[in-house]
Amino acid sequence: MIIAKTFNYKILFYILGLTISFIGFCFIPSIVIAYLFNEQTLIDFVASSILAIGFGFGIMYANRKYPQSLTKKEGRAVVGLIWSVAPIVASIPFLLLPQYFSSPINALFESFSGFTTTGSSILTDLENIPKSVLLWRALTQWIGGLGLTLFIIIFMKNFRNGANYLFNAEFTSIDKEKIHPHINQTVSRIFIIYFGYTILAFTLLYFGDMDIFTAVCHSLSTISTGGFTTVNGNIGQFSAYTQYVIMGLMFISGISYVLIYWLFKGKIEKLFKDEQTRFYTLIILLGTIVLFVSLFLFHKHSLAISLKSSFFHIISIVSTTGYYLPEAQDYGLFAVVFIIILMFIGGSSSSSSTGLKIIRVIILFKYLKQTFRQMFHSRAVLPIRYNKIALVPEATGLVFGFFFLYLMIFILGAFILTLFGNEFLPSIALSASNLSNIGPVVGYLSPETTYDTLNSGTKTTLIVLMLIGRLEIFSFLAMFSKSIWMKD
Repeated sequence: MIIAKTFNYKILFYILGLTISFIGFCFIPSIVIAYLFNEQTLIDFVASSILAIGFGFGIMYANRKYPQSLTKKEGRAVVGLIWSVAPIVASIPFLLLPQYFSSPINALFESFSGFTTTGSSILTDLENIPKSVLLWRALTQWIGGLGLTLFIIIFMKNFRNGANYLFNAEFTSIDKEKIHPHINQTVSRIFIIYFGYTILAFTLLYFGDMDIFTAVCHSLSTISTGGFTTVNGNIGQFSAYTQYVIMGLMFISGISYVLIYWLFKGKIEKLFKDEQTRFYTLIILLGTIVLFVSLFLFHKHSLAISLKSSFFHIISIVSTTGYYLPEAQDYGLFAVVFIIILMFIGGSSSSSSTGLKIIRVIILFKYLKQTFRQMFHSRAVLPIRYNKIALVPEATGLVFGFFFLYLMIFILGAFILTLFGNEFLPSIALSASNLSNIGPVVGYLSPETTYDTLNSGTKTTLIVLMLIGRLEIFSFLAMFSKSIWMKD
């Protein structure tokens, strides 16, 4: 086979160099923290930063005369490679700290879990981990929550239509309303909203029982719907005020950034008329009722604990954040199965949440309803509408294709996990939670049991599932498409 001449390799390597150097600069906050707290990790983060920046700029310089164009298929492949390379570079300081990350697979697992906002962790005693490491974990989630590609778009200049293709590959949902005609302006406004969320989260958390450092880390992890924490007891270690604040932050983080933008612009009707937001809220309310009945009536938890715990965990699961409270250890099989089902749904499109996304679930339900009506009115033209706009058959087909692939990958992931010695039900829970980028598995991996106890084959499988889930399948598959890299 002959390598295709049409593929824009120079721009691919330039973007990868930009990504690597960007990660290198992102090490700087951890360098500052390591210096202020006189931590031994200072040299590790400095070395990682110098290595990444130097290597990244070297690649950029060698490919600085790149053609300023990018095809749609190339855009998907580039996004997939960005998301594959960045966590590897970000794991360098972890690799230099074998006292905390006992093997390379553990270092890679923690890094991929961070960038994909999964929240699975191999660390056991978080309160004895250096603050510089804890901050870097939180930063990886914050960067990944907004989207690595969006940071690249901000830094790329004179990129022609390439920015549009990268943006569309990052957000693969069919609902892609733009805030501004120019994609760079749209990305900038999304970044402002995301940064504003983070400042709001820090302020509210600091007014509670968190110190400055803890509030910073949790604001980064919560707004990104990542779920990394800095304490051993997760969110159950904090006051009721903090738990309720985090509930609210997780909820708003699962709503589309575009709708939040229009809300700030005074167009509040867009938020309340949006089907996705209404369905997102309805799922949380109904899920809370079901879980509350299970905990209060069948597991004899008190009324207050049952209500708060139900509300907290349903928001945490649907927003794909993955935080939990101590009572999650005693939920029972019904509640755990119910939560695993909710893991597939996810939050809204154009948010930091992952999973199937609410918009796809809505279209699936509407298609089933349309099919049932068509049985009795075979000649009727019954288009599927979303927000009162009729969808073309191709859009519906993409949703079903995505759903089928998602289901097949989940089943295959669970099967592979059993081959590595995991029991059947835990394998299902692990596959669902990591493919949906939720992380902690309520009931099967308890707060006392970390991912560190799993074997290397299991961790490798989960890393792949995390990446597939964050890339929403298509950009992941594009990296292995012969039509992109080779001539027919």
